[in-house]
Parts: sequence; C-alpha cells; structure tokens
Amino acid sequence: MKYFSFIFVVFFAVSGFGQSSYIHRDLNAAHTIDRIDIKGLGNENFHTGLKYYSRTEIADFISNAEILSEHDKFRIQKLNSLIGVQDSKSEQNISYNEPNKVYVDSAGIFYTLDSGSEYEESKPIEKSSAFLKYFYKRPGRFFEINSPDFHISVDPILNLRYGQDSESEDLLFQNTRGIRLFGSIDDKVYFYTDLLESQGSFLAHVEERIQRFQAIPGHSSYKLFQSSVADDVNGYDFPLSTAYVGLNVSKSISVELGHGRHFIGHGYNSLLLDDYGTNYFYLKFRTKVWKLLYQNIFAELSPVSQFENPGDNLLDKKYMASHYLSFKPKENIEIGLFETVMFSRENNFEFQYLNPVILYRTVEFNLDSPDNVLIGLNAKWNAFKKFSFYGQVILDEFKLNEIRDGSGWWANKYGFQAGIKYMDVAGIDQLDGQIEYNYVRPFTYTHRDTLEGFNTSVSNYSHFNQTLAHPLGANFKELILSLNYKATNRLNLNGRAMMAQYGEDDGQNWGGNVLLPNESRVMDFGNSVGQGILMDVLQLSLEMSYEIYDNMFIDLDFIYRNRDSELDDLDLKTQYIGLGFRANINRLKLDY
Repeated sequence: MKYFSFIFVVFFAVSGFGQSSYIHRDLNAAHTIDRIDIKGLGNENFHTGLKYYSRTEIADFISNAEILSEHDKFRIQKLNSLIGVQDSKSEQNISYNEPNKVYVDSAGIFYTLDSGSEYEESKPIEKSSAFLKYFYKRPGRFFEINSPDFHISVDPILNLRYGQDSESEDLLFQNTRGIRLFGSIDDKVYFYTDLLESQGSFLAHVEERIQRFQAIPGHSSYKLFQSSVADDVNGYDFPLSTAYVGLNVSKSISVELGHGRHFIGHGYNSLLLDDYGTNYFYLKFRTKVWKLLYQNIFAELSPVSQFENPGDNLLDKKYMASHYLSFKPKENIEIGLFETVMFSRENNFEFQYLNPVILYRTVEFNLDSPDNVLIGLNAKWNAFKKFSFYGQVILDEFKLNEIRDGSGWWANKYGFQAGIKYMDVAGIDQLDGQIEYNYVRPFTYTHRDTLEGFNTSVSNYSHFNQTLAHPLGANFKELILSLNYKATNRLNLNGRAMMAQYGEDDGQNWGGNVLLPNESRVMDFGNSVGQGILMDVLQLSLEMSYEIYDNMFIDLDFIYRNRDSELDDLDLKTQYIGLGFRANINRLKLDY
C-alpha cells in the first residue's frame, strides 16, 4: 500500500498546467483534424497517432489553422463547439493568426480577442438566445458554469436506434440514455465522467460474438432484457461508465487516474492498442517536450468475463504496463515506438514494471521470462498536402531464420498495417478516401500460461474476454476501403467496405482466438493465415448523418454483410436498414 499512498500524494499535491479532458473517439472530429493535419494547416507539433486528443491540444492545434473553404470553416466551427472553444475569427472566414487572446476561463480554452488587437470585434462566450436563461448558452453545451478557478460542463447523452435485419423477424434496437460531466479546477486538475444505461439487440455476427466470448463488444457486464410492452423487443441491458481525474504536474507533464480505454495509431483499427474492448482501470503519465510525446499506462485488467465467474466472487486480475514514444522530426512525419507487457501475479503488481523508461523485455528476461511482451512501430508521412501514408508493425515473438525458411513456425507471431488517406479525392472538395490493410499471423497476442479452472491464458493481450488490439484478434487479413463526403454543412455521407479472411477454430486451437493458451496449438510448423475453418467476409456499410442541432444527429444506416465459410452451416448473410437519433455520442463500430 505504501507505493499507492505515494502515488496518491504526488497525484494531488503537485501543481501545474496543460492537459484537459478528452474527445472520446469522435470520428467526425478525428476526420476534421486529419484534414487540417494532412493539408499542413495546423500546429506542427500535434501528434495524431496518440489518441484520445485532449480539448486543450485540439484548441492549440487549430488556433492557427487556415480555412480554405466554407465547408472547412464550418468543420472548424463544429470542432470549436465540441471542445468548448468560441472564437470570433472562426465565425468569420479568416486565418487564425492573431495571438492576442484574453482567456476568460480557468482551463485556458474559452477566450475573446484583446480590444487592442487587429480584430476588435469579439463575441461573448454566452449566447443571448439561451434556453430558459441557463441552458445552451453556447452551441452544443447544455449547461455550464465558468468562474476564474472552476469550469464544469454537463451534457445529456441519448442514442435511439431501430432497424430490421432481413434474416430476422425481431426488431433490432438500441436505447441509450446517459449524462456526461467534465471540467477543470484551478488550472491544475481536470476531470471527466459519463454514465450510460443501455438496452439493445444486435446483428447476427455481433450476437455470435457475445455468445462466444460472454461479453458485449465495448462493454462489460450485462443481463438479458425483455420489453414489457412488445414481445419482439428483447436483447440485453448493459451499463457503461467512463471516469478519470488528471493533474497537470507541470506545463509538460500530466498524471491521470481513471477507468477508460485508449487508442494508438492513425488507422481505422489498431494493431498496437485499440478501443474495441471495454474500459479498464489505469494510471497514465504523459510528457510532451520539444518534438517528443511520451506516454506510460499501467492498467489492471481481467482475464475472463463475469459470466465465467458466477456468484459474487472477485474476478481474477492481470496487469498491463506500456510505453509509447512519439517523435516528429518534421511537421509531416511522425514515428512512434510501442512496448507493452502483460503479466499476472497472485494478489500483487510487479513493481519492477513501474520503471517508466526501461525496456520491459530486459526486466521480463531478468524475471526468468514469465510474461508476455509485445513491441511495435507506428508511423505516418503526410505528402503533397493531400495524402497521408501510415502503418504499424507489431512483434510478439519471432526468429528471423524461420521467417527466411518459410517454415510457418508457430512462434513467428507478428502483424502489420499499411494505409493511405487521400483528401479531396480527384479534386472534389470534402470527398476524402482511405484504404487500410491489416495482416496478423496465427497466435499473435497469445501466451502459454493457463488460468486455473479456465481454458484461457492469463497474460494474453485481452481484457474481459475482448482483445486489446484489432477486433479480429489474430490469424486474419483484412482490407478496408472508405469514402467520406460532406455534402452540406449538416449532411455527412460515409461509405465503407470491409473484406476479411480469417481462420476459425474447429474445436482445436488454430491461433485466431487470442484467449486460448498457445500450448494447445495444433502444430509447430506449417502455420499460415486463414488456417482452420476458412471464412471470407464482405461487409458494405452506408452511413448518412444529418445534424439537426449542435451534436444532435438523425442517422440512416444500411449494412450488407456476407460470410462465406468452408462449412456451409457457418454461412451468414445480413441486410440491415436502420434509423436513429443520437446526441453527444458516436455510433457503435460493427465491422469486424
């Protein structure tokens, strides 16, 4: 306990300035940031590979962004609204080059222009058209309190979706209600929390995954739900909460403690650390100096879901420690080095892994190599102010001579990602494309140990039966093609095609399920991607969103999915159309 007491004292006793709460994987916001970054119009020291982005980071990134078109102007206005920035220059179509700002809140986010500057017109923070005097004083903010030493924002969360699957007579639905709260105190402490309560049912391939892994993707605990009004409305009841508090130790260093998830990479999916799974408890340190951004995460995870642990018994624990160092040698180049170790000790954290700078493989070797170490590379190059070339490599375990020989040795566990983003395709303003290819060999992310009483390893790269990397786990290759078009300021269209090939287990361990101990593998040599029961999947998605008010959307979705298996009994075809309304929340990711 003395170690955690020390962390607690440091966490709440040191003063500083810098970091703030995050924008949580908002794909529209991320796309706007990509456009600014690829076109070379934002702050050159912004690291796009380490998500999520804090509100102050985004505010600094766009503070000097040039606006090239009416649509881009509106995009930045919406980004300002999302993060809590209101600037009279963003209301005009002019460059963000005026540094003379007078900040009017403790977080250093909201500001007006100095009356002595070139731009003397300033816009008040609060709108005169506020609802009932207290609500929506600014676009997209339900309720706010601003004082010199305290800021808080409160927003409702709502997601109502209804649709029909061609292969099912039951109604597919989602009913999510919630609230989020974030703010800052004394320019030192920032905080965030949201609480969601949901009922819903899912497409057939998601339902299969829930039954197989006893967990709803992106969530943890759940119970069965049956409507008291309609017999065909049944599914799951699943809550979720995210919360953290952070402290700015100095201008360059922040410390954060909470429950949440993280994402590393520039792609649609990540092979290093993805946010597909559910929240976990973590302690995070971030340091940003010069052209470097360095992040440490220490997390407590669970090797199984609660449904494999019946009764009121404490879930088993495992732990993760990770480093990520991002370097920007030039404004259009970003290189990141990743390292993580998964380990389990009975009622004990391995304190040697708290060292924030040492290579974990060295520590793990000195402990007699009991744990699961992964290393990775993440990189991006923006070219010609139109393209972004990005990629990742993940290395779990390998021998170079076995790769040269092409023997298919089981322990050559690695994967890679390659992608391209193309802004204003064929010269069409606001039509942006992306191509991404992912490849992961069998048994990557797995480990040899076994949790007593379960057919799962402890130190695999997962939490609550959900992978911490790509949703497909291992033993797969995948191609994603997407087009995003902002037809009007309020109407956004997104089309995506996912083509994947992977190997499914047939009662034996062929290396696709990262939960299984790799000691149960079928063979040592001759392993290749797609082994087991070969599955070919094609999924086409069309998403249309119309923003009727700030951060409130009407959505229309269409999904076509076809799974062709070597075993005809496992074939699955889906055609889905759905309509929804959401406020202050994103769509669920269903293409895996």
